Amino acid sequence: MKGFGTPVRILAVLVPIGLGAGVAHAQSTSLAIGSVSGTAVAEKVGAAFGEWKYTLTVSWSTGATQALSHLDVRLPLAACECVCSQFFIGVDEPAGTMDGFHNGRRCSIGCDAAFLCRGDPSIPGDEGPIIKYEPRDEECEPGPIGSAVVAFYTDWPPAAVTTPNDYLLVKYGTKSLSGSLTGDLPGCRCATSVEPKSWGSIKIMFH
Repeated sequence: MKGFGTPVRILAVLVPIGLGAGVAHAQSTSLAIGSVSGTAVAEKVGAAFGEWKYTLTVSWSTGATQALSHLDVRLPLAACECVCSQFFIGVDEPAGTMDGFHNGRRCSIGCDAAFLCRGDPSIPGDEGPIIKYEPRDEECEPGPIGSAVVAFYTDWPPAAVTTPNDYLLVKYGTKSLSGSLTGDLPGCRCATSVEPKSWGSIKIMFH
């Protein structure tokens, strides 16, 4: 999918780390149903709001009656010391689209994005950097089975991901399910100093 609309810049958001590892283990062992998978493609666009555009195509089945609540993309940057201070993303407006249903008919729903450098606070034990894609509050709602095309921009260049992995995470009800992603995601690029950059009319969002 090419361009969703007006670009938006998103800075890192710090969130409290959730419950301990014991709770995370209990959750992961009890959520073995369903599936989620996807691919990520990096394209050098040289835009003011990000040198690289990453487009992800994701499919999910929660394996339950509960519909998807939101989609997380785990970034392979947990060991990158500067991720919370130097990594940012730009997104289109909306940040992507998801399959949905309204009155029994298929529809398309826009979604918003947020970069959280310390994980998703709604999922115990998830503490690494993620990009969270959440469907907007519209009449069209995602179901337990569906797909999404989402994107983000960043100046950090791509690196091939190692498979299998758990870089995709879907939340449904009080449960979550992880799956593998193929393709490219940003690699660590820490700079000793950050050069000032003009962002023009790009809006800064905090979540």
